[in-house]
Amino acid sequence: MDIFDDNVDILEYFEQTKPSVVQEGETLSVVIKDGQLDTNKIVEYKGEGVRKFEFRPDCLEKFVGQEEAKDRLLTIIKKIKKGLKGHFLIDGIKGHGKTLMCEIFAKLIDAHLIKRIGKQINEDNLVDIINEINLSKSKNVLLFVDELDSMDWKTIKILNPIIESFEIAGKKIKPFIFVGATINKHILIKNNPDTLDRIPTHIKFKRYNSIEILEIIEQYINELYSDEDIKPEDLVVISENCKYNPRTAIALLEEYIVECDIQKVLANCNIMNMGLTKIDIKLLKILNESTKAIGANVLATKAGLSQEEYVREFEPYLVEYGYINRVPSRIITEKGKQLLEELK
Repeated sequence: MDIFDDNVDILEYFEQTKPSVVQEGETLSVVIKDGQLDTNKIVEYKGEGVRKFEFRPDCLEKFVGQEEAKDRLLTIIKKIKKGLKGHFLIDGIKGHGKTLMCEIFAKLIDAHLIKRIGKQINEDNLVDIINEINLSKSKNVLLFVDELDSMDWKTIKILNPIIESFEIAGKKIKPFIFVGATINKHILIKNNPDTLDRIPTHIKFKRYNSIEILEIIEQYINELYSDEDIKPEDLVVISENCKYNPRTAIALLEEYIVECDIQKVLANCNIMNMGLTKIDIKLLKILNESTKAIGANVLATKAGLSQEEYVREFEPYLVEYGYINRVPSRIITEKGKQLLEELK
């Protein structure tokens, strides 16, 4: 049997040629094929006393802020009731509740929710997703793909006719609602504009303000930590030092509940001024000491970061709040220089 013959089944070849016993000194090669997690093999915990570690609002009334986004969702629900497509894209900053809003939306339309991460979807498990959609007994099925921009470009091209006409290779697919979420819409615009064209509604999340953050953490306390002795003025400090990000605010809150010392919490998290960390300040100092604009990769390297980490974790806030400008390389602004003077 010739292994290079196209007509030979590769599994049959190895079945016929595998050694019955591995001899001493021989190397056994094992090829591991990517697969999906088989949750059927997980032994579930049956003990008592599983505490609630987080609070997730279960309705739009409890979802703080993003009023425009919530209004758009209500319009989409009306479209679905009229038999129109309900696809939408949520574009927003990380930690702002994109997944949570999708989960609430699924409850509002009583949908069977299928959640996936973009980079986890390939051509094989896309078939599994389609079958789950087709076999669902729910009237509404919602496929939510988080980090849509991370999906392989070949797979996302296959997705186009599926969300446009609910068919693939001549086979019909049960109509469903497609929802994508991303913090990198510019990547989709560059690489997959045809996919965006097939999603009729684009929802843009806004960054929260300190008042909304304060409401979020107060709600969190009422649900999970109502017995804790928490100073209202310390909550204000948290709301002003989280870069107006709910996820960061909750992390600071939980550390504060343990330490009961807001200044220690800020020090532990390397927060120096209005949410800006030591790394943020280091980035500003590098730009301040430079005689010319600096590219993202060089700036990140000088600060000990990868370019992706800098662009994803630090630059959006520094640009949005006027500490640096992109021209297109990076320069420090007068506001950034003034901050460095104050910190001296």
